[in-house]
Amino acid sequence: MKIGILSDTHDRLENISKAIAVFQEQQVEALIHAGDFCSPFVFRIFEKIKPWCSKMYAVFGNNDGDKLLLTQKAGSLCIFKEIVHEVALGGRKIAVMHYQELAERFYREGSFDLVVFGHTHKHLLEGDEKLLFNPGSCSGYLADRATVAVADLTSMRIELISL
Repeated sequence: MKIGILSDTHDRLENISKAIAVFQEQQVEALIHAGDFCSPFVFRIFEKIKPWCSKMYAVFGNNDGDKLLLTQKAGSLCIFKEIVHEVALGGRKIAVMHYQELAERFYREGSFDLVVFGHTHKHLLEGDEKLLFNPGSCSGYLADRATVAVADLTSMRIELISL
């Protein structure tokens, strides 16, 4: 199973559209978003995944102000959790959160195959069999490039993709 991973989209609609095109081309079956969507109107763009992607799993970031409206606009497309989202996909246990410090604790605990976080806008990949991963920033803000990732949960290989 392939999944798309992104974080820190920060309302950058053009990059969200590019990310969706990458995920469709790579035939991902689900998306993980590690927070900082920012405004609820981004779901007008994210709705484009509905024909080919089953679900988006997300956590709120520190810049997600109107959590109620974000949840309402996401509808059935996205399942939000406040701080930590534990997901089982492709036979793997995945933990998603926004903050690195919390992610590092989950990773050290060793209960998850993949721990995903955002917030820093910097790509990070640690581990061999169990992975700690930050896809960087889809928006490209505070980073040298805008990035997303595609993870193959069978092989546990993650490809970082520049937008």
